Amino acid sequence: MTKSRVHVLWSLCAMAVLFLSAVSGCAPAAAPAPTTAAEKPAVPTAARAVTPTGPAAPAPTPKPALDTPRYGGIIIRAVNRDVASFDVHREQAGDASLTLFNIYEGLVRLHPLEHQKIERELAEKWDISSDGKAYTFKLHQDVKWHDGKPLTTEDVKHNLERMHNPQAFKTLAPRGQGLLTAVDKVETAGADTVKVLLKYPSASFLFNIATGWIAIQPKHILDARGDMRRDAVGTGPFKLKEKIPEVSLELQKNASYHNKGLPYLDGIKFYTIKDDATRFSAFRTAKVQMTFSGSKSMTASQGELVKRDMADKAIVHEVDGLTRYAITFNTKRKPWDDVRVRRAVDLAFDRQAAIKVNGRGYVGSIYPRPWGMQPAEVARLAGYRQPKEADMAEAKRLLSEAGLARGFETTIMSASGGTLQSIGEITKDGLAKIGIDVTINLMDITAINERADRGAFDMFSAGWTDTTGDPDETLFTYYITGGSRNRGEFSNKEIDALIDQQARTLDVKGRQVILAEIEKKVLEMAPSVITYWDIWQIGAWKEVRNFKPGPGIHPWGKLDQVWLAK
Repeated sequence: MTKSRVHVLWSLCAMAVLFLSAVSGCAPAAAPAPTTAAEKPAVPTAARAVTPTGPAAPAPTPKPALDTPRYGGIIIRAVNRDVASFDVHREQAGDASLTLFNIYEGLVRLHPLEHQKIERELAEKWDISSDGKAYTFKLHQDVKWHDGKPLTTEDVKHNLERMHNPQAFKTLAPRGQGLLTAVDKVETAGADTVKVLLKYPSASFLFNIATGWIAIQPKHILDARGDMRRDAVGTGPFKLKEKIPEVSLELQKNASYHNKGLPYLDGIKFYTIKDDATRFSAFRTAKVQMTFSGSKSMTASQGELVKRDMADKAIVHEVDGLTRYAITFNTKRKPWDDVRVRRAVDLAFDRQAAIKVNGRGYVGSIYPRPWGMQPAEVARLAGYRQPKEADMAEAKRLLSEAGLARGFETTIMSASGGTLQSIGEITKDGLAKIGIDVTINLMDITAINERADRGAFDMFSAGWTDTTGDPDETLFTYYITGGSRNRGEFSNKEIDALIDQQARTLDVKGRQVILAEIEKKVLEMAPSVITYWDIWQIGAWKEVRNFKPGPGIHPWGKLDQVWLAK
């Protein structure tokens, strides 16, 4: 069966589920033994309404070993920065999920090995109404917070409302807010039941809430402190043991974990190693057993070295990161309120140079593959194509038309080192050729996020990592007016209406037509420059068993079913 036919079948099955009543048996039963990729999904995932074409995603990584799991041991991972906050709703750095997703849980989650499968977590089972607008979740009865207090339906209700409507709770817009756009209200029914009512049947809702950002945090601590920045209290398989700032963070096994028999590990220890070469050396010499996720996890050359010299000891997992590196414009500041100026920068940026400098990736549009235009098609677009002469000439013409023929001075915020700094440098070089003088302000990523949230920037470079890969997340997070990570404050009523329309469209082909129209209009308006899409390499020593990364970081950040062979 071809890849495109598989995706279409998944989409059709998922849409059919929305119109089934009494599907409480859809959640697979928990089991202490590790699940394997050989099992069949018990329920289709949310719809992925697309027929993909073009180049395939990276080849799947080897299936995990299926020998008998063992208890005990501590996995050591190298990360490139500290977790800035324990509040999973506020934390912006994608790699923080490696810690936070082991502490917190959601109602449901993506299967750690079969990444298109949804399984239960805090919810023991769930039902979907016949009209697809009501989801009823029955909670496990034996779940306790790490501080010993019991999980309640009020915890769940409070968290979903906090994420869906942060203004009412006087909190910053959470990373996962765009995943809850379809939600109308949340109700409790008795001591163990939560009902989520939607504004419209949503093909992506169940898939969206299965991601780790839609986690439940203790209401009693949120009420007392207002957030979880300093308090790591969840219901997950691991709990905080110790954090030494800028050195390490250690999690220990939750002996009272409600999913009996799990986790296998005694703990996970993360060492903060900021220097790329030092971090890789620690992996190569077995001082750490796993790298982290993201562009700085392992470079292309480092991955080749492991494959060549360490094939008997370690595995390199290659996956789509669901990460696009982008330059965001502050559309509320001049001259970035002028689409002609934004388009000029979009034309001048050399995407192929960015991929060459960073070693891997592909030229893509606003959606992750297999959605939208495929890389071969995108590579023919103005601004994305080679050679650059025609694009540079058009960029100069647009600046002249905007009254900026002599150019202007501006700044770009960029993280120091690695991919984002190189993107800042490529931006500076490209814009110099069309008369724009760019100053690069190198900052810590936390400082960039803080200033971006306040709108205190001209441009900034960042990596946008999707949690689901479904266009709903991209559109409701980055492009709709008021989106939780629409930091450039881009707003277009026509695009807003189309985003809402596609979210309500359950027909596969119909939704695809609307998504293509949105893609075209967003590219024309250029609220940001999509530089390129990343492909990640994650290293793991072979004693790490039952680990299988999928697209992005989110299905496999939690290590409750991972075990050590020695």
